[in-house]
Amino acid sequence: MKALNAFFGVLILAAAVAASPAALGSILAGLAGLFLMASTALPGIAQPMMPAAAPAPIAAHVAHVAHVSEPLRVFELEGGGGVVVFRTINGKLVSRMYRVQA
Repeated sequence: MKALNAFFGVLILAAAVAASPAALGSILAGLAGLFLMASTALPGIAQPMMPAAAPAPIAAHVAHVAHVSEPLRVFELEGGGGVVVFRTINGKLVSRMYRVQA
């Protein structure tokens, strides 16, 4: 790998001396492309990482919980004037007062 880096270093210096500054960018881009293509075929050069297979999905057991309505909570008013009933509707606590008709 160090020999290959030294070779490319000498090649870049030669291109800098021989080529005009406008053409130097194109030469460097071409060399980089060739290096990338050659790096997959040359032994001894680090191979690019292949994407790993996606892990198998884990089967999850989903338990369905049935909504059980809360029982009514009934409170009597002092003096026997009526009752107040509490219950939950759509996640909200609702109360209703019933008066005694005398």
